[in-house]
Amino acid sequence: MVGCGTGVGTSPEASPIAIAAKASVWQHRIMSIEIRKCPPERFAEMLKTAEIGFSDDVPDDLLGRVELVADKERWFVPFDGDRIVGTSGVFSMRLSVPGGELATGAITWVTVLPSHRRRGLMSGMMRLMIDDCHRRGEPLAALWAAEAAIYQRFGFGLATTSLNLEAETAAIGFAREWPREGSCRLIPAGEGLDLVAPVYEVARAGRSGFLARTPEWWVGVLPLVEKDAKGGGARRLVVWEAGDGPEAYAIYKTKSEWNARGPAGTLVVDEAIASTPRGTREIWRYLLEVDLVRTLKTWRLPADHPLFLLTNEPRRLGATAGDGLWLRIVDAAAALAGRTYGIDGRGAGSLILDLRDDYCPWNAGRWRLDVTDGRAAVARNEKAADLALDANDLGSLFLGGCTATALAAAGRVVELRPGALSVADGLFPTATVPWCPQEF
Repeated sequence: MVGCGTGVGTSPEASPIAIAAKASVWQHRIMSIEIRKCPPERFAEMLKTAEIGFSDDVPDDLLGRVELVADKERWFVPFDGDRIVGTSGVFSMRLSVPGGELATGAITWVTVLPSHRRRGLMSGMMRLMIDDCHRRGEPLAALWAAEAAIYQRFGFGLATTSLNLEAETAAIGFAREWPREGSCRLIPAGEGLDLVAPVYEVARAGRSGFLARTPEWWVGVLPLVEKDAKGGGARRLVVWEAGDGPEAYAIYKTKSEWNARGPAGTLVVDEAIASTPRGTREIWRYLLEVDLVRTLKTWRLPADHPLFLLTNEPRRLGATAGDGLWLRIVDAAAALAGRTYGIDGRGAGSLILDLRDDYCPWNAGRWRLDVTDGRAAVARNEKAADLALDANDLGSLFLGGCTATALAAAGRVVELRPGALSVADGLFPTATVPWCPQEF
């Protein structure tokens, strides 16, 4: 799916916002522009409007895939008269968190037309979407940010990082002579859901940050018969399997290119997931050895991906790091009670957080976490706090991808009681860093 973002950054103070909220109608009116739910009959038109905001085409097959998974009650658009001048929406998702999963509002397709910048339209849409998440009882909201500075104003924190590769395949081998195991099988376009979904579910259960996928969501992930059956640029699905069945898969496409020195093709990995260590090794062995390819590119890998330790020339992987999933804690009590604590999920300890949250004031105040055997009892507390932090910082801590000590070193979290950072570092991090392999 298209990543969340907008080509504009509007200020919450740009114009006065009058809010009208009813049980069945949620809307904002900003001067002469009304932000309200998108009429179902104009849904496709609304998505096509995003072409201007993103400065990119919206393919017809993408429109169909979005309609397949969208709850159209959760798409809010600004109308200037009868004309759509922006887009925004929320997918109803479930996000894996340490020890389980939580309902999450996945915010996406946020754009404002260049002709309507600096009028507070984006702020109005964000207000409606966050309030909609809260009303539906979703403890979390998440997005992929086109411009991260915009969304930090609304309390989103950097929850995962993304490792990007531009690898020189001919220069890379494995660090050891691991024997080849199992076999790889190319699956025809339109097939393979029964093979890959169990692999994905095992991987999702073992790492926070993954999104649950329904069969409708898988339609947008797997190669399509009508689009990806053959030809240059077609997406391929390969499955690696051993005696007990599939343990890894990859979705990729290749671009043929030749120069005076011979083949110089590019292979782009959309997704490579494994349920076992040997599955990880063998699926990447396949990807690095595809014939006529000189460069392998991919995005959204976790910072602790085993590929760095598998290969003999990690520098030749051409790795760069960037931001990944951004997380907003919508209901602090429900979110904090909804995950486990400690590297092994069986941590213990007490911590009082002084949480600042002007955008979602129902979260603000002091929260006490009493963790026993990995689970936290969460309650309001008036005693002296151990740590002071903003909603953004809690979003960064929550999945385990950022330590309290690292946030304190950046001047974000403040230790109010000596030793509190150490306690938090023992409770929040996980054995593997969070990873979200899917944009939406």
